[in-house]
Amino acid sequence: MTKEKTKLAAKLPGRLRIGPAGWSYPDWNGYVYPKKKPKGFHEASFLADFFDTIEINTSFYNPVKAEHAKQWMERVSANKNFIFTAKLWQRFTHEMGASKEDEKLVRDGFEPMRDAGKLGTILLQFPFSFHRTKETSEYLVALLKRFADFPLVVEVRHASWNAAEAFTLLAEHNAGFCNIDQPVIGRSLKATEETTSPVGYVRLHGRR
Repeated sequence: MTKEKTKLAAKLPGRLRIGPAGWSYPDWNGYVYPKKKPKGFHEASFLADFFDTIEINTSFYNPVKAEHAKQWMERVSANKNFIFTAKLWQRFTHEMGASKEDEKLVRDGFEPMRDAGKLGTILLQFPFSFHRTKETSEYLVALLKRFADFPLVVEVRHASWNAAEAFTLLAEHNAGFCNIDQPVIGRSLKATEETTSPVGYVRLHGRR
């Protein structure tokens, strides 16, 4: 760890949160969740007894509706330390033509969680094909500015982003860098230990 990283790490709060990505997995029944579920059982409520965070997966495929966000917050309310993280809609990270109406849909779902202090960060998850170029860097900056009123973390998969210039760009926009553990094939990003904002984020992609 460099001297700069050590200084930043010293400023970070000591809280460590560990949690799963999503909660709706049928193959977890009988392993993570009880086989016979009591009346009123909800997966998020169950997980909140063991974890202080869950990464919302569904927001990647479609914007979260405000009423669903409020329901989820109620489901985990017994754990006062609980906060969500959530993936940004793929229209912003895997496509490049998101409209103002698309942005409004995203904001409508995330703002209730943010305003309640229950949104730790939004994860901007880009595909392996998103290489670091002048154009993609400019697109990323524009996207960070677009959602600058939310806490943001950026996940990239291609090794071209493992560069001081990329980390500086994120730090300048107060966006975190997502450190990932993924199978390293070709130019895929190797394991990193970078912090570019007060939020340190690690995702474990697992193996099969």
